[in-house]
Amino acid sequence: MADTKEEDSKRKKPVTKGLHGWKAALAVFGCGTLAAFGVFGVIVGVLSLVLNTASSGFSAGSDPAPVADQSIKQREEFRDDKFDLCHSTLRTIGGLSLIYDHGAGEYEDSSIKGGDPASNDLVRSDQCSGEVSVMEEGMVPWDFYFSYRAIIFSPDDDRDELASGDLAELRSEIEESGLVVAESGVGDLGDESYYYYGVLADNQEATYVLVVRQRSATYTVRMTSPDDVSPEAFAGEVRKFGPQLRITLENRIPK
Repeated sequence: MADTKEEDSKRKKPVTKGLHGWKAALAVFGCGTLAAFGVFGVIVGVLSLVLNTASSGFSAGSDPAPVADQSIKQREEFRDDKFDLCHSTLRTIGGLSLIYDHGAGEYEDSSIKGGDPASNDLVRSDQCSGEVSVMEEGMVPWDFYFSYRAIIFSPDDDRDELASGDLAELRSEIEESGLVVAESGVGDLGDESYYYYGVLADNQEATYVLVVRQRSATYTVRMTSPDDVSPEAFAGEVRKFGPQLRITLENRIPK
């Protein structure tokens, strides 16, 4: 009987709760996998937040960063000593290597009709020339010529209209000169601009001329080369004049 009771007690002994063998291994693997996915989810969430925050600055609806020439403010007064396009402004143009001819002239002040200037009647003009070094290998430097006429003050307050007349006169001079024009059209600098490309009748040098009106000033940029230079190559160098001249003419000519 004792043996029978002992066997019954062994049968009734509660089984220890838990997982063993392959079930335990599967449980451990499952918990580890869930933990790993949990950590991965946190990482993905953090990265998503960082990327969303960074990309918000480049969304289509965000305001673009201001550029230098968007903050131009016209001056009330004329800073006589600061307005010198040939010898000051052109030298600050980035990416443009100019070598001036010796003895380049100084600017000249006059009235609109050519007499002595006055406090309400002032035109500043100048011209300079030399060579522009081109980065393309094997190409000789190009000759360049630059001139401008800026109407600072006019008695009848019609500076822009007068400058438009100056631009029309510059265009007529080019069309009547010895330039055999092969291509011409509207330029992309200033308030108004026109370009001309061809060869000089006397020496057959490739030539590109751009005339521009910016507010009440007009300027001319001409480049020539003995090489067969395309209009696109010329335009790439001439276009470098535009941004800095725009800032100067917008800022330095009084309201």
